[in-house]
This record gives sequence, C-alpha cells and structure tokens, in this order.
Amino acid sequence: MAKKAMCFLLTLLTAVYLLPSCCTVFAEEIPEDASMADSAATVSEAGDPSGTTMPVTVSLAEFPVLSVSAISNYFGRIDAEYNEFTREITVVYMLKSSKRLLSADWTLTYDPALLSVDPKKNTKKTICPVMQPDAVMETDAKKGQIRCCATNVRMFDFSTGAAPFVQIVFDVAPLTVKDSEITKVDLSVNDLIVSEPNPETAESVPEKEVVLVANGKVRKDAATKTVQTSKYTTITPSTFEEPNRHPASKDQVTSTLPPTTVPPTVVSTPAVTQPKPAPQPQVKKTLLETGTWYMALLILLILLGCSTALFVLRKRDIYNS
Repeated sequence: MAKKAMCFLLTLLTAVYLLPSCCTVFAEEIPEDASMADSAATVSEAGDPSGTTMPVTVSLAEFPVLSVSAISNYFGRIDAEYNEFTREITVVYMLKSSKRLLSADWTLTYDPALLSVDPKKNTKKTICPVMQPDAVMETDAKKGQIRCCATNVRMFDFSTGAAPFVQIVFDVAPLTVKDSEITKVDLSVNDLIVSEPNPETAESVPEKEVVLVANGKVRKDAATKTVQTSKYTTITPSTFEEPNRHPASKDQVTSTLPPTTVPPTVVSTPAVTQPKPAPQPQVKKTLLETGTWYMALLILLILLGCSTALFVLRKRDIYNS
C-alpha cells in the first residue's frame, strides 16, 4: 500500500512539473492587430476619440477676399476683412439714450450679389428686439433693402443700457482666393424721436419730445444737447490675416532699437518639422513567461529522478513476487 502511495505521489509530482513546461510552449508574445495600432495612432494625433481626422482649413488668399464697411448717417463706422472661408457676417448698430425712444424710421441697404438675408435667421425679433412688437418691416431681397418703422406712445426703453437698434445676419456668397470684393452695409436713419414718460400714464409727454434725426439729417441744436446718447457699430471680427512676405532682417531690427537695448535673436531659417515615426504595434504579454534553459534542465532532472524511482520500485515488486 505504501509503494502504491509512493508511486501516486511521484506521478503527481511529474504531472505538476510537466504542466508548466507545456504551458510555456504556448506562452508566446502576440502582437496587436495592425489596424488597432493604426487607429490608436490616428486618435492620438488628431486628438479626437472618434478616430476621425478633422480637416484644417488654411487661407491661401494673399489679399482680403471680401472687405465690408458698416456705415450709417447716425451710428459709427466699422470695417472688417474676410478670407474665402467666411460664410456669415453679423452687423449690429447699438444704441443707448438717456430718454426713451418714441418713434424710429430707418432703411438698410446692402449688395445682394455678395450678401443675402435669410428670413429664418432674421426675424423682427432678432432684427430689432426692443422695438419688434410695434415694428412694421418690408424686405426686398432683389434690391438688397430692408425698411422698418416703429412707434409707440409708451415708448421703447434704450435708457437702461446699450441694446441692438438694428441687427442683421448676412450670408456671404461663395468666393475664391482670386476674388477681391469691397462692399458696404448702409443704415440710414430717416427719423428718430425720443421723449420722457408721464409718471401717471407712462405715455410720452409731448413737451418733452426731442427730434434727433429728421428726414435723414442728424439735428444738432439746444434740444438735442439735452439728450445723452451712446451709439456704435459692431461687426463679425476679420478672418483675413495679411501674410508676412517681407520679414525684417537682423540689421533692420537692430537699427530700430536703443543703444542700451539688447536686440532680440532673429532666426532666419524656418523651423523644420520632423516627420513622426510610424507607430509600432504594441505587444500584449501573457501572465506566463516563456521557458528558460535552466528551468527546462531542472524539470528534466526531476522527471529523470521520478522515472528512476518508479523503475526501481517496479523492479523490487517483480523480484519479490
């Protein structure tokens, strides 16, 4: 019985040491799929987890493709220059008045060949948000003209802060780098009257009415001096940047500096961007390490010892029987 137990123990030890040697045969290093590595490289370079590379638009225009001047007979002027990728421009005429607005009549004109007004983007509520409940508006897209008038005895409040008097969103016609268009958006204020409210009825007091603009002419008299107004124009910032074709040389930079000032370092050689190395496929390692020569030798010696012991025990059984 003891011999059988010994044989069973030796067989168990043989199996225990033989199993790792078999597993090491299959413990190979498996490289990742090349498509997975390429996808990871695309994500890391683009910075987009979806794996898509966003196109970069760089203007090739050497001069402004579109120059827009927003002018008015009452508000200030502003200019902006745009590149070939500009598709939308917003012009806003802002107004603040110490007195409330009783009546307004204005006409805005633009070039329909270059600019267009989408009715979905431009409603009474967006064009004149303060006066829109009482505004009457006419739009002629072919002529490039918008006409509006609004009157209310309870008046429109521009006294608490600057608010849009007129705000228009223009769609820009498709242009190329070879185009060089110059256009203007002209707001002509035909009539503009302000007044003060009656404390009891909140309606305009006729004696307090002041005409700021009449028949397109801005009035300047003793009455208008009693009204403090702040008016200015805003436009979508320029998207065109003039290329620097003639950078200043080192001598030019040095000559413009005071004698006690150390001139900055001027680098004439442009920086060269080194190409990124191709991404190498990553390697997944299993939990089992591949076998080594000394481990194989140790297992071989153990197997040899176990086999010899089994052989001796078996021989003794044969002789004793």
